Amino acid sequence: MRTAAPTASELGADEIIDTGCPTLAPISGFLGRADGALLLDGTTAFRSTGTNLYYLQQLLSYAQQDQDPQALAAVREVLDDLVCLSLPVARIWGFNDSRDASSIRRSPQEGFREEGLRGLDQAIWEAKRRGIRLVVPLVNNWGEYGGLPAYAAWAAKLYGSPVDRDDFYSDGQMKQWWKDYVFMLMARVNTFTGVAYRDEPAILAWEVGNELRCGSCAGTTRLPDTIAELATFLKQIAPNQLVADGGDGFDDDETPYVGLTNYYAVRGDEGCSFSKLARIDALDMLSYHFYPSNYGFTTPRDAEIWIERHQAVAAVTGKVAYLGECGFAAPDVERAQSYDAWLRHLFASSGGQLGLFWQLSPAGRLNNDGFAIYSRRDNATAWILGRWGKAIH
Repeated sequence: MRTAAPTASELGADEIIDTGCPTLAPISGFLGRADGALLLDGTTAFRSTGTNLYYLQQLLSYAQQDQDPQALAAVREVLDDLVCLSLPVARIWGFNDSRDASSIRRSPQEGFREEGLRGLDQAIWEAKRRGIRLVVPLVNNWGEYGGLPAYAAWAAKLYGSPVDRDDFYSDGQMKQWWKDYVFMLMARVNTFTGVAYRDEPAILAWEVGNELRCGSCAGTTRLPDTIAELATFLKQIAPNQLVADGGDGFDDDETPYVGLTNYYAVRGDEGCSFSKLARIDALDMLSYHFYPSNYGFTTPRDAEIWIERHQAVAAVTGKVAYLGECGFAAPDVERAQSYDAWLRHLFASSGGQLGLFWQLSPAGRLNNDGFAIYSRRDNATAWILGRWGKAIH
């Protein structure tokens, strides 16, 4: 076990990256939004495919602490694969509220852990030096990596009574814990890049949270009101970067989605409202996810409706809608055909600018949730993703 954190040089952070593939464009300026379009340096349209690599912070924290000898190699393998597939955007977790050795915060009383933060520092650097921009959620709806269940446990201990994760949307202290973390993180100077997080152009966008839902908020505006409050706070302290909600794209208005085979995701059951989020001034980008089997969708037309209507709702208020996650558990060739159809409808038919699939995995990472793509094994899917990556930018 190390007694001191390794230096960037010890970790090879100053090495020249040579993947053997054409390089991605180096990251120079921030992305911005104007009239519903993503723009680089205010003038050049930006379009991209990409993937979710939620686990980078954890693996790199392990690597720095000698907890996993294969972790650093796995991270570099999967990031190199993004370069070779021409996928210049990745979505990674920017939080870790677990009790794990890689955690960033185990409780408000214990403060923030440098061991976890340095893992996030290196994740940003490893991506940036390859020309990969990042979309970064700041809390999880789910219990993985702590998330709102961890916030609820902290509040229950503080109040001495049971607390539910849905209380986040009405409890000022729980929201303050989110703000405390964000305030610290935006001011932090990355130990690998020397750049403050709020000044980092490799951060394409911050997401308020991953798939925030609140079933007990159904019929109220508590969830969109909370996102408005937190997004406004974030925008004030990180004005150079884009702000997104990070949600599934669920709605409480079925009207824009006529024709779906199942209306579960748009009848308000989860307290979400994509339509209301579109009117929040502090949000630049609106996220929607797509897992057809999870949403009860049964036809290819469902995918088309889901994509085109979210793009259209966002366009009305000048927001950038983006496909933040999509997944289909199927054999390689069948999945490749579905991804090809989805990306075609997003980019060729609906004016989409950003589409991220869930998830790319390095060869040695075997805890597959059913949606993982191994680019060096799943040849059909990798070919489709690489083809679209090269075609749109």
